[in-house]
Amino acid sequence: MPTKMMDIGLVSDDLDMQQGDFTNVESTQQHQRQLLINDKGTFKENPTICVGLWSYIDNENFADVMGEIRVEYARDGMQVNGINLNNNNINVDAYYP
Repeated sequence: MPTKMMDIGLVSDDLDMQQGDFTNVESTQQHQRQLLINDKGTFKENPTICVGLWSYIDNENFADVMGEIRVEYARDGMQVNGINLNNNNINVDAYYP
């Protein structure tokens, strides 16, 4: 059974607030998105994490980005069951065990 990863909620990359307080939400997809879109060096606390998806925009070898996603998600503690490209969408089956 996957672990529920709880964190402060984000809406459009901004803090989600309700009634003047931060929301606390299940955040696995939020973490996956942040790891995908941010570049290495974005987070000073751990400058070697993240995929930097935009840097692969002109790379025609999808295996490169699939490998990087698998490595970064695993480093973050996720179990990665599969990654595929379907109709120009990256589908990742990964969760925190």
